Order: sequence, then C-alpha cells, then structure tokens
Amino acid sequence: MKHNRSLYRNLHAFVMMLLSGQLAAQTEVVKESNDLKVAGVINLSADSVKTNSSAPLRVVENRAFQVGEKLDYIVRYGRIVAGTSRLSIPDIVDVDGHPCYHILSEAWSNSFFSTFYKVEDKIQSYTDVQGIFTRRFEKKLREGHFKRDQYFEYDQAAHLAKGKNDTTHVPPFVQDVLSAMYFIRTQTLSPGDTILIDNHDGKVYPLKIVVHRREKKNVRAGKFQCLVVEPFLQTPALFQQKGSVVVHLTDDHRKIPVMMTSQIYVKGLNVGSIIVELEKMSGVVK
Repeated sequence: MKHNRSLYRNLHAFVMMLLSGQLAAQTEVVKESNDLKVAGVINLSADSVKTNSSAPLRVVENRAFQVGEKLDYIVRYGRIVAGTSRLSIPDIVDVDGHPCYHILSEAWSNSFFSTFYKVEDKIQSYTDVQGIFTRRFEKKLREGHFKRDQYFEYDQAAHLAKGKNDTTHVPPFVQDVLSAMYFIRTQTLSPGDTILIDNHDGKVYPLKIVVHRREKKNVRAGKFQCLVVEPFLQTPALFQQKGSVVVHLTDDHRKIPVMMTSQIYVKGLNVGSIIVELEKMSGVVK
C-alpha cells in the first residue's frame, strides 16, 4: 500500500507538470541571441528581451484560446484510470489594473485511488491578456497528508516576483508553469522549431520546447492532426526519466494539448507509462 501511495503521488505530480509545462526530462538548455524565429529557434528567454523597464509591454496576438474554454482529461497509468484533470479559463480578472485571463488547472484522484490517497490540487495563473505573461500565480496542493501552498505576484515592469516571504528578481516577461503553456499555444509552430522561455516556480528555470513532427492522433475527444513536441526544463528531475516525454498539440491556430505520454522510471526501474488524454472540450475557439 505504501508503494501505491508513492506511485500515485509521483504519477499525479508528473501529470500536473505535464499540464502546466513544468517538465524535467533533461537538463539541456539552448542559448541564442535572437528574439525572432531564426534557423528554427524562437528565443524568449531573458537574454533576448531588452531589460529597460520603461519599454512598452509586448502585445501577443491570441487566436488560440478564449474565456469559457474547458479541457477535460483522464489520467491513466497504463490501462488503469487514476484520476481526472481539467484546464479551464473561467473569466477575466483585474490584477493591479491589468486585465488577465484566469487560467485554472485542477486534478482529482478517482474514487478508487482516493480510498488510500486522495488528491485535490488547484493551480491558478492570472495571465496578462495583451502580453500573455504571468501577473499572479497560486498553487494549492492537497495530496494525502501532503499540503503545499504557493503564491506569487509579478511586477513585470520592475522584474520582480513577490512571494509571501521574499521578493526575487526575474527576467522580463517571465512565465509561470501555466502561462508558459498558454503562451506556447499562441505561437506559430512547425517541425524543427525550438521555443525558449524563462519559467518561474520559486526559482527561474529555462524551459525549452522542441517541435519534432506532424502526425494524426485518436483520443476520446476525437481524431486530430497534431504537432509532436517535447518539453525540457532545467531543474532536478522528479523521475529518472530515460524515455522522452511526448505531447500532442493540435496542428492549428489553437494548439490544444490532446495527449501527453511518458515512460516513467523510478530508481532506474521502468514502472510503466503515464497517459493524459483529452476526453472532452467545450468553449474552444473555432
């Protein structure tokens, strides 16, 4: 039973990272000097953005998502359904005078797993409507006896992340784990492209997204033409991950994540695969 608790907690933590872009498959980081797409690389890290705080904030065209979007997923360990997860945008909220998308990620263990390890997690990002970068981030984890709360306010003009107990400097247009994924959805992607983003979750971690190929994918929500992408994050890995993480995004202007798959290794032992599969969606951009 103790092994099952540990396995489900690791499984769920990994799923939450999949759904919020916080992946630790490898520690490779690409450094480029351009902020535009050159030779297949789009650099959106701190080195690529002028640090003059008086410069106007960016405007990012968004044809990918809108208020009212709801994406529901099942979480499977092999063939066993362990729980469900949901990504949604319930409304637009004012944060210090700035309109922000209220992006919500929730996850729940199902009735079977909840009998010995109940999970109710909620992550919220308040993402600037014009610039698609974070202005506020909240995390509330409830996993068995484990509890963790996290809160950050972002002063993007001053490049500061203000937590409950400390304030740290962050790169311009830094993202949280949810806003990063929604920013990626706004971008034009093709096989061979790489996106680099500064990501903050208590510390700043460079996030790299590599676009590999196009392929069709059947999931419970339907059949989709997809882009196959692989995320990398420079942070200590939750798992000893020998296989790659694969994410399927719809190959259109919406970039909806329809499936996420990974072979999982714990202490060098392959314990199977985790699959996060889109079951249904509503309120999506046409």
